[in-house]
This record gives sequence, C-alpha cells and structure tokens, in this order.
Amino acid sequence: MSDDLHLERPIDLTIASLDENIDIVENDRLALEAVQRSLREAGLYAYGTYDDQQRWTIAVDDEAGRVDVRVGTDGFHIEFWASSPGMFADEENDWKRRAHERLVRIMLPNIARGHLGPHEHAMWDDVDQGIAVRVTYELPFNRSQGIGAFVLEHLPQLEDVLARVESQIEI
Repeated sequence: MSDDLHLERPIDLTIASLDENIDIVENDRLALEAVQRSLREAGLYAYGTYDDQQRWTIAVDDEAGRVDVRVGTDGFHIEFWASSPGMFADEENDWKRRAHERLVRIMLPNIARGHLGPHEHAMWDDVDQGIAVRVTYELPFNRSQGIGAFVLEHLPQLEDVLARVESQIEI
C-alpha cells in the first residue's frame, strides 16, 4: 500500500464514537468501586480522581506513601509511590544545591538498574526536591476485594525501597 493511498483513507469518526471514551471511563469507575470499598474497609483514605493522563483512578494518601489503582491491560494496575523531600534543603549555596541535585539525577538510573527490581523505579522529584520511588504491581480483576489487604501488606516496602536507593547516594 502506498503512502498516498494511506493518506487518502477517510477517518471513521462519528458522534457515537466520541461516546465510547465516556463508556470506557464509566466501565473503569464501575470496576474500581469494589477496589475503593476494599481500601476503605482496610482503614485507608481512598478516593476517586483522574490521574495525569485522565484515567479514572482510586487514590490513597497515607503517611507511608501514596497508592494509585487503575484499570490496567489485564487487571488492576497498582502503583505505590513515595518521596524523600528536601534532600539538599539545608544547602545554602544555590549553585552547590543544584549541582548535587543534578548529580543525583545522573546517578539514579544506574542505582535503579543495580539495586531495584523490574517493578521498582527511582527518579528525582522536582516538586519535592528529593528522590522518589515507585513500585508497581498488576493484580487480576477477580482480586478486587483483597486489594485493601494487599496495599496494607506492601505499603511498608516503600520505605525500604527508598532507603535502599538513598543508601547508594554518596555526595
């Protein structure tokens, strides 16, 4: 097929197809209702919101970190995240502080490759001005009732992952 023919194909877009996105969000909301209930029953503050990519998400804010649960490809995508704010806040020299932050940004990918599992990630958080970690899991859709217990069990691991990354920083 030539590129000219490909460009001449009409785009099949109707008003009804725009409604499909609304149906996807509504289906995600319905699928995540049991997840939100499970998280609340586990004693966590869980609420529905849109994430940065406009996906319906059940979010949890806890002293140990934050959790986002959304509908993934084959199940529920659970993302735990935490940060270590103000890593160089006590550095009075702006140039030196920025240099330290830059060095940490450069070091983090190597630390992640050498010390973190494939479901664990480390990055610099510009908002918190410190190291941030994310730990992701996929659970099957039939485990929605147990997600609250799963989150309580795995939330303390965030501190361990963060400590493991921070222990590799030598400045």
